[in-house]
Amino acid sequence: MCPRTKRSGVLDQLTAEGVGLWLDDYHRGRLADGSLQRLVADGLVSGVVSRPVAVARAMSDTTAYRDQLNRLSSAAGSAEERVYALLVEDARAACTALEPVFRATKGMHGWVSLGIAPRLAADAKAMADHSRRLAEMVDRPNVLIRIPVMGRGLAAAGDLLAHGVGVHVTSVYCVQRYAQAVDVYFRGLERAMAGGHAASAVTSLVSLDLGHLNGSVDALLDDSADPCAAALRGQAGVATARLVYRRYEESLGSSRWRSLVVGGARPQRLLWTSENAPESPLAALDRVERLIAWMTLHALPQSALEALDRHEGFHGDTLSDEYGSACGVLDGLERAGIVFDSVARDLEVAALERERAGWDELLTAVQAG
Repeated sequence: MCPRTKRSGVLDQLTAEGVGLWLDDYHRGRLADGSLQRLVADGLVSGVVSRPVAVARAMSDTTAYRDQLNRLSSAAGSAEERVYALLVEDARAACTALEPVFRATKGMHGWVSLGIAPRLAADAKAMADHSRRLAEMVDRPNVLIRIPVMGRGLAAAGDLLAHGVGVHVTSVYCVQRYAQAVDVYFRGLERAMAGGHAASAVTSLVSLDLGHLNGSVDALLDDSADPCAAALRGQAGVATARLVYRRYEESLGSSRWRSLVVGGARPQRLLWTSENAPESPLAALDRVERLIAWMTLHALPQSALEALDRHEGFHGDTLSDEYGSACGVLDGLERAGIVFDSVARDLEVAALERERAGWDELLTAVQAG
């Protein structure tokens, strides 16, 4: 059982800075032992990410899925259809647990992110069709469908937004990709409003996987002959986050966004994460400390959320007004021979492969169950 965690002064500091926390390793076991409900009640969690790899491992570590697996084993349908059945039930339960947050914040918080089969990444129409059906199966107002930025993901995301389906764009590693995601959101909102959807009911967030970005760049720096390379280790993720946040602020200052706000549109949120990569509580909270800014989100494992009240505290906004230092880091990386656009493209491909591996692990677990 998860011990009840009292709301701490550290959490109040993050709230005052406009930072929200999400549970990144959600699975049904978190519901069965009451831990998700307690994290929500204590104000620690305002959203969750459902990842296939977390579900697959929970199937072997807990009994939370046993009854549904027994029912599904005697029913018709493919392994993928059974996977979706599991994920949909998980998402519905999480949406219900977060509904008080969703209602109290009028839809600003309280969302659940749910992914689709990564085999669809090259087909925008198939992604959009599957995603709409998945959203209909969950049938809750606070579900987001997770779409990878690579392949035909952005085209699918735009179609979903135009039809009023909330989208979580994942695996962004550079400012250029983030700017494309912003443009897709704006165009999706414009199309949704033209089609009769309320802009206030359409939402999106973009997650930046800073853990893998740092790891990849640091490995290249280790092989660089540049004398300044060692001093740049561990800085690529924060520098990129600062540049992305600057782009976020610029987008909200545009005339195009002001027109959308008149129609009730909400800002597209930024979620900092380390996708499908285990993080120690210390590493996760260090990431939070280095990436604090208004209207941003952090996805953390449960262990980090429970360790939050033991943290020494945070020291205010660490992203705004840091454009110059961030540009200096990227300039240094270029001098060290790091081609950032190439790194970002390679990381997108690797992210999709990790998603496929996680999905395959869940398919295998369902077939064995």
